[in-house]
Amino acid sequence: MAKWIIVVDDDTANLKMAGHILSKNNMRVTAFKSGRSFLDYVDDNGMPDLVLLDIKMPVMDGFETLGELRKLEEQKGLMKTPVVFLTADEDVDTETRGFEVGVSDFIRKPFNPDVLLRRIDNIMSNSQEMHDLKSEATIDKLTGFLNKGATGVELSKMCSEKSGCLMMIDLDSFKLVNDIYGHEMGDRVLIACAETIRNAVPEGSKCGRIGGDEFVAFAAGVTYESDVSAISRAINDGITKRAKELMGDDMGIPIGASIGGIFVPRYGNDYNSLLKLADKSLYIVKKNGKHGFGLYDEDVEEENDSLTPDIHALSEILGERSIQDVALQLDKDSFSPVYRYVIRYILRHHINACKVLLTLAPVSGVRDSVFYSSIDEFGNHIRSSLRKSDIFMRNGKNQYFVFLTDIRADSIDKVITHLVEDWDLAGAANINITHEKEFIGNRQELVSANKIKKVVVVDDDAINLQVAGKILSSGGLRVAALKSGEALFDYLAKESELPNLILLDVKMPGMGGFDCIRKLHSLEGAASKIPVIFLTADESEGTEKEGLKLGAMDFIRKPFVPEVLLLRVKNLIELVTLQNRLYFEVEQKTRENKDLFMQIVTSLAAAIDTKDVYTKGHSSRVAEYARMIAKRAGYTDVRQDEIYVLALLHDVGKIGIPDGILNKPGTLTPEEYEFIKAHSAMGASILKNIENDPKFESCAMYHHERYDGTGYPKGIKGTEIPEEARIIAVADAYDAMSSDRSYRAHLTQEAIKRELEIGMGTQFDPKFAEIMLTIVEEDKEYRLRG
Repeated sequence: MAKWIIVVDDDTANLKMAGHILSKNNMRVTAFKSGRSFLDYVDDNGMPDLVLLDIKMPVMDGFETLGELRKLEEQKGLMKTPVVFLTADEDVDTETRGFEVGVSDFIRKPFNPDVLLRRIDNIMSNSQEMHDLKSEATIDKLTGFLNKGATGVELSKMCSEKSGCLMMIDLDSFKLVNDIYGHEMGDRVLIACAETIRNAVPEGSKCGRIGGDEFVAFAAGVTYESDVSAISRAINDGITKRAKELMGDDMGIPIGASIGGIFVPRYGNDYNSLLKLADKSLYIVKKNGKHGFGLYDEDVEEENDSLTPDIHALSEILGERSIQDVALQLDKDSFSPVYRYVIRYILRHHINACKVLLTLAPVSGVRDSVFYSSIDEFGNHIRSSLRKSDIFMRNGKNQYFVFLTDIRADSIDKVITHLVEDWDLAGAANINITHEKEFIGNRQELVSANKIKKVVVVDDDAINLQVAGKILSSGGLRVAALKSGEALFDYLAKESELPNLILLDVKMPGMGGFDCIRKLHSLEGAASKIPVIFLTADESEGTEKEGLKLGAMDFIRKPFVPEVLLLRVKNLIELVTLQNRLYFEVEQKTRENKDLFMQIVTSLAAAIDTKDVYTKGHSSRVAEYARMIAKRAGYTDVRQDEIYVLALLHDVGKIGIPDGILNKPGTLTPEEYEFIKAHSAMGASILKNIENDPKFESCAMYHHERYDGTGYPKGIKGTEIPEEARIIAVADAYDAMSSDRSYRAHLTQEAIKRELEIGMGTQFDPKFAEIMLTIVEEDKEYRLRG
């Protein structure tokens, strides 16, 4: 379909030229010689795809015309039409004012055909993309109604500006459609119900979907109960008819709609308050038989407040709202109490959980509008990808905080990988996704101490399987019997809950016991750690030695002695349980000690920085820059964290430098400079007491050494300087150059880059200086500075 362009210019020659260029390129062109005639036309005939508007016209100039156009669009509830100003004026103030009032571009007169077409094409493409993005962000894809977020925005406007009836519409018995006919039929029924609702409300109304089978509509101009009654009949009759068309006349499901309404502005204009009152009316309809409507009435409300529903009525109402098979997304205020409750619940009931923070960043070259739309869409992706027992919220503009409940530790990475890879497979390659995670493992759940223990017995002899199964079951164990090694790995792949122990026959056709344990230990995750006891009738020393060498926990001879078999299996499970519990406690204590250590180090670094008023935050910035360098140098996460902590304390020796010297605004005397230089040795002296990690001492001592050997305090050079100190030296120098100091202001980025280039191989290790140079070049907005 040809794009429609309106050209507004008081110069006939300009109109003809623009019309000729655009028509020749398959665009529909309408021309006007004044702003007033243009506005009258679009008021009656609708808005074009683009307006070319001359600035200087008699009576009504371009700025006035644009202002009136925006008012008209707002009155009609239309999106803003892209407008391009036409001008022969080169005045910068005019151009600035134009962009301030929202024009898309300026085109100079006389027209250059190629420039005119290229700019129009760019603006139209961007406008279409923005329209598509807005549609995706506001429209429910299944029904075509407004989505939950957009419903609140649009219906709030209508409640503020128009008279009508705000209606909460809940489908009756819809859950049965999903249960009996499946979710695909459920979607078709939802689409049909949405079409029925759309056709039942008057023109100018708006409808939104706020839940699985919950809708909200603002019926514009509806102010009488008889009109609401007619809408309710139309909706219920239409839904019944369409449902029978889709599922057959004998479907037997009493599907329909219950409607709670409230007149606007009779009871106010605040959408959220009105919606709550409409929901109360809906509650009464549900309680009194469904398939009808109720209107909010203050007098009736007072009577109903005194009535207490019984448990059956309340359960029926609450259960009617079908729970979608998706994760629960909440806003920050709602998330907080739910999160606290779930934390208490999982700790009380020994359930594992995991917190995941997903951070999204744009791929280079992606526009902000596209990026933020992708973030919205990624939220929908999280919602549909996770379980209904998981909850999440959006944190700020570019983060999602996800709480995975009741999850095994070895499944967390699979879930996160699945979430990210599915997004990439969908072709959404315009964002980079990073994540942090924190496992919450209750020790009882972690070691499965309160669960019935499960044992897998693998033997090709059916009698042995029966005997072992009977003995172990009588001892309160859950037993799975398998006849081959191949069956064992099929079982492990399908089962969500791993066994506590495997009893494995040594000699079996196909995959024998030794082959099985080798493959088991090669698996990833928790399966590789399942303890194994070998079953054998072979009493040779070599067999037992080979089995133990491969990692078996024990050997049990066949034929089984019932008491021996049961005692050995139970003792081994108890031993492994104890080991896991101790491992968890050690891991938890280690994490607590690490957190305490970091708090102490961070506090000490902050105390150091407070001595020097001109370098506040210096230690933490150097630590962050050092970690960035280490990351780009390919260091592991553990080494990156280590370098971060080392850098936090690199200037600890400043504690021994008098404040008067540290904060002196002028040039230091030679004696004062020597005093400053002594902070390296002072720091090393302080930190040498950390005997478990001598790197603290060496980084404090050597971070002012130069690569060419002319630094202090020892004058060592090249790789004689510890690697961590060479990284910190680059980070320290960068922060010194990018921060205001007592003797000068911060340097420009260009000056810093020159200093880094000059210092490569002389002051700095070239490898790490090159990395820092790349970081500076990527920091276009100069965010990395004190």
